[in-house]
Amino acid sequence: MKRWIVVLVVMLAVAPRCARADEASKQAKVHELLATMHTDHMLDPMMHSITKQALEIPQSAPEAAQMTPAQKKLTQEFQDRAMKIVYDSVGWKAVEPDYVKLYESAYTEEELDGILAFYKSPAGQAMLAKTPQLSAGVMQIVHGRMGDYQPKMQALQKEYMKQMEAAAAPASPSTKPASH
Repeated sequence: MKRWIVVLVVMLAVAPRCARADEASKQAKVHELLATMHTDHMLDPMMHSITKQALEIPQSAPEAAQMTPAQKKLTQEFQDRAMKIVYDSVGWKAVEPDYVKLYESAYTEEELDGILAFYKSPAGQAMLAKTPQLSAGVMQIVHGRMGDYQPKMQALQKEYMKQMEAAAAPASPSTKPASH
């Protein structure tokens, strides 16, 4: 009986260490996968877009052309502070821990091994290299279809608004059911 208690105590002491080792191994594989996939660079187009929007805010003001040197300095300080907020909030260093948690929860260690093997292969590297080009092509396809989509949606919205107005209007006396 004492032997079983000793075995149980040893197992309870060792099990958490094994679990932490497994978690560390899995987390290391997630970091390797994110690095192999160049995930930090996948955020670059989004960061560029946000940066462009933040930099355009003061430039779009009607008085931008007549700014004094003091106003230009304030504008530059605003832009620098805005960019720091953007990078601190959604830059790779800020979101990487969330990506790691997401990938850890989505994949088993065995799946990560397989995914890593694929992305390290020539086919996987080709896929990674061509993904930005394909994504740009997909965006062109979607934007090209917007010309067809938007007028149809606007017509549907107008029809819906007319129907809603008609449904909200009080019933006229001739359409009321007769009461007995």
